[in-house]
Amino acid sequence: MGSLQTFQDLIGPAAWTLLLAEGTLRSYHPGQTILRQGDTGGFVLALDHGRVKLLATAEDGAQLLLTIRGAGHLLGELAGKAGRRTATVEALDRCTAHYLSAVQLDRFLVKHGLAPVFHQYVVGKFDQAVSRQVDLAHRSARRRIARLLHDTVVVAPATAPHPMRVPFTQEELAGSLGLARSTVADQLTNLRASGALAPGPQLVVADLGRLAEAFRV
Repeated sequence: MGSLQTFQDLIGPAAWTLLLAEGTLRSYHPGQTILRQGDTGGFVLALDHGRVKLLATAEDGAQLLLTIRGAGHLLGELAGKAGRRTATVEALDRCTAHYLSAVQLDRFLVKHGLAPVFHQYVVGKFDQAVSRQVDLAHRSARRRIARLLHDTVVVAPATAPHPMRVPFTQEELAGSLGLARSTVADQLTNLRASGALAPGPQLVVADLGRLAEAFRV
């Protein structure tokens, strides 16, 4: 499956600008929790800049990374007006987003005839979620790690000082993917040897094509 189209991609830049104008600008620093799993919905955020990570928390407190989202996506729309948040959202970069109530979003979609496009976007998210669950259950550690690294850098902001650097430690990768640290270390060594990652202690993507090959084989 290809990468999920952003809501901005689907409605076009002009409509996206109008949507942002309907909302209230909010800013978030790296590591800040933007939405929390289990909280009541009632509003959405249109992510205008930066990357976020979506995390699911199990009953035992363990957290697994679901996916990375970049600018152009909506956050929190699945909870609707009174549902519960299905994931925790944390900022990876300094992020800006525009806050709209669920009612504001509904009115915008009706006014501009975009309800069918919104439905298409939500279905795309569900399809991607199923694909990622398959990855977690059946894919090798190498494929899961490579996929996460790839997805993180391809949505890096254009203004990022080091867009090819992955802002995760080995420990964070292990915890996010439910893998042993030794497994992560071994696979990162293999990815560096293949030329997909640059040498050195930091996680820096050297060749996106080779990294993509690692999770597609």
